[in-house]
Amino acid sequence: MYRPLFAVIDLAHLSHNIRYLKSRLSPSATLMVAVKADAYGHGVRPVVGRLAREGVNHVAVASLEEALEIRAWNRDVNILVLGAVTPDACAKAAEAEVEIALTDLSPIDQIPRLPKRLRVHLPLDTGMNRLGVKRTDEAVALARAIAAREDLELVGAGTHLAAADAPDPGHAAGQMERLRAFVRALEEAKLRPPRIHAGNSAALLRDPAWHLDMVRVGIAAYGYSPDPSVLPAPALRPVMSLYAGVLRVARAEAGETVGYGATYAVQRPMTLATVAGGYADGYPRHLSNAGEVLARGEFRPVIGRVCMDQLMIDATGLDLAAGDVVALFGYDPPEGWRAGWWNRIRPEEREVRVQETYRMASNWEERRVLSLDRLAERAQTIPYEILCRVHRRVPRVVCD
Repeated sequence: MYRPLFAVIDLAHLSHNIRYLKSRLSPSATLMVAVKADAYGHGVRPVVGRLAREGVNHVAVASLEEALEIRAWNRDVNILVLGAVTPDACAKAAEAEVEIALTDLSPIDQIPRLPKRLRVHLPLDTGMNRLGVKRTDEAVALARAIAAREDLELVGAGTHLAAADAPDPGHAAGQMERLRAFVRALEEAKLRPPRIHAGNSAALLRDPAWHLDMVRVGIAAYGYSPDPSVLPAPALRPVMSLYAGVLRVARAEAGETVGYGATYAVQRPMTLATVAGGYADGYPRHLSNAGEVLARGEFRPVIGRVCMDQLMIDATGLDLAAGDVVALFGYDPPEGWRAGWWNRIRPEEREVRVQETYRMASNWEERRVLSLDRLAERAQTIPYEILCRVHRRVPRVVCD
C-alpha cells in the first residue's frame, strides 16, 4: 500500500447484519445473499467466506462468469445466476453445479443434451418487465418442458419486486398476487418447484408474507436499507468504509478559487486539505461542491470540483496534517490515524497496521458515520451504485 487510499471491509459488521436480517426472516424461509459485482464492491471471496460462517449457503450472482469465479475456490455454496445464460453455456453451468434462471436467451429446445443435470429456476415477470415469462400458461408449458428432460431439474421459480420499498406498497402487493396466480397454475399442473422466491431487502424488512420459501437480499446485507425514509433499519451497520489520506494542507485567501473550472471562490481566509481519492476511484463527481468527508469527527464540505484522483475539503479550524486520514464515507477514522500516521508506517506494514488499529480502537462503536444514504442523495444516485463504483485500484483491507 503506497497511495493513502483504502477501503476497510468490516466482516464483523457483515455478520451483525446477517444475524439481524435472519431475526426478521420468516422461520420457513431461506436467506440468499446477492454477491454480484464483486459482492457490491466489497470483495466476493471474503464476503462468501463470512456468509458461510453465518450459515448462509445460498448466494446469487448476475452472470455465469461470476458463478464460476466463486466455484473455483468454493465447491459447497449454492449459486444462482440471475442473469441470462445462453444454451451453449448450460453444460458449463451443469458441470460446475451452478443453478440458472431460464430466460429468452436459453430456450429449452436449444439447450444441448447435458452430461450432468442442470438445476433451473423459472423467472416470472409480474410487473418488472425485465426478464421472465408473463403468462401462467407460458410458465406451465416451460415447467412441462423442463420435466420432460432428464438432464434438467426445476428447483425454483421467482419474480423480482420493482417497488417493494415505495411509500405505497400497492405495486408490490399486486406483483405478489400475480405471483400467487403463477404458483397456483404450477400446483394444479403438479409442477410446483420447491423454492418460490420474490423478496428482496425491502420485502424482508417490510412484510413477512412476502418472504415465501426464500428471500434474496442485497443492499441490506452490506449495511443499508433500500429506502431508510420508508423502511428504517438503524440496526444495520455499513460494512465498507472508504478512507483517504491528507496529501497537503494549505492556506487560501479571499479572492482565490479552488479546483477545475474555478467553480469555488474563496470568500474569506480558509484552510484547505487535499485528500487522495477522486472520481477514478469511484467517488462521484456529482459531489463537487456538494459532498463532505468525516475529519476528526466533523463533517467537512468538499470544495471545488472532484478531480480524477484527489478532492479538496474545507479544513479550517481542524488540526490536520499531511498523512492524517479522513473518511470519504463510513466510520470516522480511529484516533490513532492522526499526526501523519500514514507517513510513519512502512508501505509493506500498512495493511496489517490498518487491520490492527481499526479493530483495536476502543471507541469504534461510538464513532460518527458518514452514511452513503446522505452522500447518495446529494449525488443523485443510490448507495448501491457508489459501493459498486469503488475502483479495483482501491485496496480492500479486510478486518475480521
